[in-house]
Amino acid sequence: MKKRFMSTLLTVTVMASALTACVPKAANETAAPAATKAVEAGETQAAFEVNKEGLPIVNQPITYEIAASTQKNKNFKELEFFQKLETDTNVIVNWNMSSDDGWNEKKSLLFASNTLPDAFYGQDILKDVDIIKYASQGMLIPLNDLIDEYAPNLKAILDANPQYRKQITAPDGNIYSLPTINELNPTTHDKLFINKTWLDNLGLQVPETREELETVLQAFKDGDPNGNGNTNDEIPFSFRMSSSDPYNRQQGIQSLFGTFGQLDDIYHFVINDGDVVYTPMTEPYKEAISWFHSLYEKGLVDKEAFTHDFNVYVAKIQDPNKIVGMFLGWSGNATAAANKDDYAAMAPLINTNGERIWRTVDAKIISKGSFAITSKAEHPEVLMRWIDQSYDPESSLEICQGLLGHVLEKTGEGRYHQMQLPEGVTLDTAIHDYSPGNDGTFAVMQPIIEKLDLNANLTERKELDAFYAPYNVPADEMYPNVFFTGDEIEEIGVLQTDIDSYVAQKYAGWIVEGGVEDEWDSFQKKLQDMNVERYIQIYKDAYARYSAE
Repeated sequence: MKKRFMSTLLTVTVMASALTACVPKAANETAAPAATKAVEAGETQAAFEVNKEGLPIVNQPITYEIAASTQKNKNFKELEFFQKLETDTNVIVNWNMSSDDGWNEKKSLLFASNTLPDAFYGQDILKDVDIIKYASQGMLIPLNDLIDEYAPNLKAILDANPQYRKQITAPDGNIYSLPTINELNPTTHDKLFINKTWLDNLGLQVPETREELETVLQAFKDGDPNGNGNTNDEIPFSFRMSSSDPYNRQQGIQSLFGTFGQLDDIYHFVINDGDVVYTPMTEPYKEAISWFHSLYEKGLVDKEAFTHDFNVYVAKIQDPNKIVGMFLGWSGNATAAANKDDYAAMAPLINTNGERIWRTVDAKIISKGSFAITSKAEHPEVLMRWIDQSYDPESSLEICQGLLGHVLEKTGEGRYHQMQLPEGVTLDTAIHDYSPGNDGTFAVMQPIIEKLDLNANLTERKELDAFYAPYNVPADEMYPNVFFTGDEIEEIGVLQTDIDSYVAQKYAGWIVEGGVEDEWDSFQKKLQDMNVERYIQIYKDAYARYSAE
């Protein structure tokens, strides 16, 4: 939901280089015909027919250009999932591939130069700002009627889950992009882990209050809990709030603000009794910042908490010398790896109201911009039927969790089970060798999840979700993932850049160096000077519109 805009002053040289595919072409890829709709020569428009049911979708092959980005540097043309889909549907896709790190620039050039593909595919291929901006310019077409007539799998999902339809509907009432949905996703993204081995070595219990936590962290610092004779190599508490990744929801300390009665979030907006609250203007925020500084000043917090990247962060937690006492992360398996057995999930601290609260993340919709059809596409109904194949329950499971016969197997009882993988092959590699995986568009829903035998990672995810369930605040106390109007996006783009930068600077500066109490009034005045009230009002207006729908 980042609202950022790129400059549009483009040169021919930059455009030529940026529009060149960043991912190698597949060996079997052929050039698209001059007209990318390869209907049999001589066939008239009147004779063209789309089969509304069954496969193939069209009787004669038809070709489209679809833009996609990938984390794995693979051309989708090489993936067995899409090869089979091409054979089954008669829809030939020439993939315009890009690597993730080059996609934003390439995307901007495609729109700015009006050299559009027929469609965009994949998780977060389009951001909210792209959807609203380019739909308003007529570059992306409305999909409502196409969904109703040509996408029975997706329509069934949206009819059964009106909250999902609501989330992907733009302010003008149209749907311009389709979602990736994963109901395997946990409600709690950031989990707090404490080194139970260190607690046992020092004869300590899991802390329940701020005072008890401070005592434990001090013991982690001074008591040589890893037993190597060096009292200077332990990091009592580590987290990650890097300016290079300011929207990280997994390793940040937003939930720990609940120790002071009010949670925080990456954009600093929460809901209190139905009212939108901007946390940097509240007393609980100030109190939390002051407390974190006290921990930092005593040497109980990682000195690199605001500078290290993800790789450095997890390397510390996974260090064979076992140097970290407490951390925040997605899971023990994912973050601590070989050291995972040393750690136990820790409940929220008892807060100033005598409660324990933790953030809730409404993230079953991973991406609202996972498939969109452009105004360039002829016969968009073909593309809608094509993408609807990926919303078939079993196909969705294969995209997300791995192809049948390679990663998953189906039992005689109709259950799905992870196969034994070849030695040295990770699950992530096995999934992405045959399907788009995390780069894909799918909807893994509860009915098929109930037929899936969970692997170790998914089992831990489910157990951690259950552990935090008593502490998760109601979802309606967290600001929802709303759509803003075009005008709101333009205004936020101006306001948010400066406000976010200033707040992030003071956030890190106050925790590291202190001064929040002395500078609080001047901080509030500066926010007022930056028109923060108008910024908050935009979020309030969008929330009111969302709540009324």
